Amino acid sequence: MPRLDHVTIETRDALGMIGFLEAVLGVREGYRPPFPSPGHWLYLDERPVIHLSLTSRSTDFPPGIFNHVAFSLYEFGPALERIKAGGYRYEYYDIPDTDLGQVFVYGPEGVKIELQYPRPA
Repeated sequence: MPRLDHVTIETRDALGMIGFLEAVLGVREGYRPPFPSPGHWLYLDERPVIHLSLTSRSTDFPPGIFNHVAFSLYEFGPALERIKAGGYRYEYYDIPDTDLGQVFVYGPEGVKIELQYPRPA
């Protein structure tokens, strides 16, 4: 059965992007095979779900090429505190006809991450 394995983000500033993704998702950098091009692998639940590739692109991502990637989140309060502490812009909404909420967090270089969480009953 096919499943999403990972997302690759091209970044000019690996440390800034890693800091954003650590704050928002709680990822941790881990092993990356010795590819000839520079990059980083970020892990959730022992899986390298985000691959960062270093690029020399001169501008941020234009909107629309890749809109966002979504992650399920079950500890909304602590995540929101990390987002606020990092000074990241965010918006949150209820998903109609569900018991889920969603937060869109805007990070470096035009990257947008969606976090879904169960709303309190």
